[in-house]
Amino acid sequence: MKTLIFVIVLLFTAALVAFYAMDNPGYVLISRAPWSIEMTLTVFIPLMIIGFFLFYLLLFILVRLWRIPRDVGRWRGKRQANKARASLIEGLINLAEGDWVEAETQLLAGMRHGDTPLLNYLGAAMACEGLGNNEKRDEYLALAHKNAPQHDLAIGMTQAYLQHQAHQLEQSLATLNELRAEAPKHRQVLKLLAQVHLELRDWTGLISLIPDLRQSYAMTSKETDELELQAHRELLKLSIPSGRPGVLEKAWNAVPKSMRRQPSIIAIYARQLIQQNEMAQAEAALHAAIEDNWDSLLVDLYGQVQGPNPADQLETAEGWLTTHRDDPKLLLTLARLATRNNEENKARGYYETCLSQHGPVDAYRELGNILEKLGEKDKALNYYRRGLEMVASERLANPARGQNSSASRFRAAR
Repeated sequence: MKTLIFVIVLLFTAALVAFYAMDNPGYVLISRAPWSIEMTLTVFIPLMIIGFFLFYLLLFILVRLWRIPRDVGRWRGKRQANKARASLIEGLINLAEGDWVEAETQLLAGMRHGDTPLLNYLGAAMACEGLGNNEKRDEYLALAHKNAPQHDLAIGMTQAYLQHQAHQLEQSLATLNELRAEAPKHRQVLKLLAQVHLELRDWTGLISLIPDLRQSYAMTSKETDELELQAHRELLKLSIPSGRPGVLEKAWNAVPKSMRRQPSIIAIYARQLIQQNEMAQAEAALHAAIEDNWDSLLVDLYGQVQGPNPADQLETAEGWLTTHRDDPKLLLTLARLATRNNEENKARGYYETCLSQHGPVDAYRELGNILEKLGEKDKALNYYRRGLEMVASERLANPARGQNSSASRFRAAR
């Protein structure tokens, strides 16, 4: 509708101009000796308009001809940039699909004319890692550093990750320590650093990392707690080869007070004391821990401690019967302590009660030993047989565990 109105107005205006021109066509004289040009104004104006457009067209053609080299250069550059971008995308897709050779080829193809050389070099490094070519991988990473030094953190993280993937743990640790110096609270740096310390079994280094892991929230509180607990456990275990009690005490004192109440930590500490023949100290540590927080594992260890006062140990353990009469580990401990006090009949009663509560397989073998001492060899053989049957059942339920635990303990003890 608007177009129709515009056309009508245009025609009406043209008609008015035409009628006016017919009544008064005007006169134009252009004179320069020896020539002169005469025409009406109605002819001069159209000629001027046509001449202006012809001049503009000529000027436009000349400018376009003059700009042809620049425009061709721009077109070629844009075309090359598009090809480089397509090569980058194709290379990243191949990288995600695990086609390492094609990924490297595509990423290098778009390297020269691309505007993201950092991505090309990092992708090519990852492809070389997939191919197992560590030397070429490091070469691409060095080129990435050279071309984009402002992104050292990203390049360093990629380098540390690829070194970790290649099981070059020492190199990965060195790279991560450099990154940590630049970015002390970077979450991914700290998280990967914790993983490398864990795989290197560098428990001291892992413990020193715990405060930063907590402050940066690089891991959940539960994960950090588990790492810290595992590190202290392993440090306590590592104190055995020295054979010096001072080393064990140093490792124990390094454990945070909040963790010293963990049964698993106390159990490791007590086992170390037992193996180093520090029986009095082991008995005291286990006694205090059991009184503070009942745990069947600690009770079982308490029965293995050959303290200087076995009668006092037995009396202490019998005091726990009032509240834990149905605990088979406590009954086994009482039986062992009674045996150590040469009270075979009392020990027999505790063993039998323990087995009636579905106690551990060790109780069959130890009760068999008591019965042999008491001259009841037939009953002893019966308990040995039942113990072997339980070992066989455990082995069927869990072959690996059955071979490495119950059976070996049963045979060794006999």
